[in-house]
Amino acid sequence: MSQGEQHQTPGPEPLFTRNFLLGISVNMFTATVWFILITTMAVYAAVEFGSGETAAGFAASAFVIGALCARMVAGKYANVLGRKRTLVVCMIIYAGASTGYFWVDSYESLIALRVLHGASIGFGQSALNAGVFDLIPSTRRGEGAGYYLVANSLPHAIGPLAAIQLSQRFGFDAVFLAASGVAGIALLAAVIIRLPENRPKGRIRHHLSLRPGEIIEPQAAPIALVMLISGVAFSGIITFLNGYAQSMGMVDTASVFFVVYASMVLLSRLTVGRLQDRYGDNAVVYPVLVAFCAALALIAWAPNAPVVLAAGLLLGFGFGSLLPSVQAIIAAKLSPHRTSIGISTSFILMDVGFAVAPFLLGPLVENFGYRPMYAISAGIALCGVVVYYWVHGRFDVRQGRPRGPG
Repeated sequence: MSQGEQHQTPGPEPLFTRNFLLGISVNMFTATVWFILITTMAVYAAVEFGSGETAAGFAASAFVIGALCARMVAGKYANVLGRKRTLVVCMIIYAGASTGYFWVDSYESLIALRVLHGASIGFGQSALNAGVFDLIPSTRRGEGAGYYLVANSLPHAIGPLAAIQLSQRFGFDAVFLAASGVAGIALLAAVIIRLPENRPKGRIRHHLSLRPGEIIEPQAAPIALVMLISGVAFSGIITFLNGYAQSMGMVDTASVFFVVYASMVLLSRLTVGRLQDRYGDNAVVYPVLVAFCAALALIAWAPNAPVVLAAGLLLGFGFGSLLPSVQAIIAAKLSPHRTSIGISTSFILMDVGFAVAPFLLGPLVENFGYRPMYAISAGIALCGVVVYYWVHGRFDVRQGRPRGPG
């Protein structure tokens, strides 16, 4: 062996490959479309079709219902049908649905389009996530997952900011044009990307059955209830904040709110995970949940723009850090072959919260106004603290026993 060979050590496996970057791009652009549309959809339904607050809120959350139904089956069937094929077909539908808003002429057709739009991304994103996580080297799994999730925080700012400014300055058609253009970029990236496949052996018809355990992971469901509760509370932000800001004459503040929120999401996701690894789950999750409650309480109060922006900071730290924290808890509980279903369970229950929220929060807005609705949302978020304590917080993370002396 030569001297050069003796001193040669293998470097880390490459992470930022062409396909990994394309996967981040597809995820980021599809999420941007989601935030562009959901931020203005309730106002659009109310203005164009005279919908009440409940019906208008449902126009926003119908997208989530479609995504939820698709996620329940996509985890298995995306592999059976092929990840790349599934992603491309779903992105064609997604881009087509993004242009469909120009031709919507009734509330009923709007709801149908929203459900289809959500189903296409719910199914396609499941195929994308599975493929991207197989692209990440096993030795850099945590690092790669972190970059993938951090990049996905940008749409929290870009989408709402674009939606509010475009709708106010140029009207709803400008919003739909922007969503269509971004969806087209996502489709292009989906066509170019190459994803690892994991098709089951044998004939496809032998793999079409679906068991409950392939949809919901029982060990993950209790802690995922925290995401369901938080999804209900957070839905009031993405669904009704635009209308609330218009009623107070603070539309520009609402635009900056989402930038502040997304900036804090980005910062917290870069740091909170390491704190959780070092100090344990409770040291992170309790402050995160309390910050979430405080943010909603400040929005309910909202005497001026600085208070609203302070709420954006707290919300970014609170809700923005909650999902990765809960997913880390789930991953620690499960064996590797059940982790993907456990993570999917957290998304499914969070989507359930988003879906039912308009039927809970919409009547509150109609009967009492925005401020009481946000105050009650803060109370709902506080319930998440109680649920977390009972399902996980009162047990020692490492030893699985109640905390306390001895």
